[in-house]
Amino acid sequence: MQRFLFLLFFTLPAAAFAQGWEPYANARFGFAVDVPPGFTLVQEADNGDGRTYANGEAKLSVWANHLVIGSFADEVASRRMAYLREGWDLSYERQAAGWASLSGTLVDSILYHRIIALCDEAAASFVLEYPQSMKAEMSPLIGKPVKSLRPAEGCTSAQGTAPPAQ
Repeated sequence: MQRFLFLLFFTLPAAAFAQGWEPYANARFGFAVDVPPGFTLVQEADNGDGRTYANGEAKLSVWANHLVIGSFADEVASRRMAYLREGWDLSYERQAAGWASLSGTLVDSILYHRIIALCDEAAASFVLEYPQSMKAEMSPLIGKPVKSLRPAEGCTSAQGTAPPAQ
């Protein structure tokens, strides 16, 4: 795993650093994602599952979990149902083998959830939640974390790459 982190650091494009994007690699579950500029670390899970970042009223949560309720598709369905129970109006949903995206609104909040399958019956996610007033600032940032959320090298659970966020 240390080799993965070492390779990850040295293979990231220099432009990611120049523009203020910060890599986050999770050694416990073996995944990585790029954190947008302006987001600062607020909390790290004691058990190594992930982190929470903030930028004003915007919150970015990044974590992984074991699939305890069944398959990857079951995990996505469970997340979707949880959002619906909370009252989210899901206006965008896409799912393929190994990845899914959910997006919607609740009152004055916008949510984007990306989830990918990992090896060893696990899944990694990021959720970006922000107020409508920050839409112009936050919407353009979603594409890069979507493209950068990936399993560790050698994990083939998430086959192929997903299309860019819409």
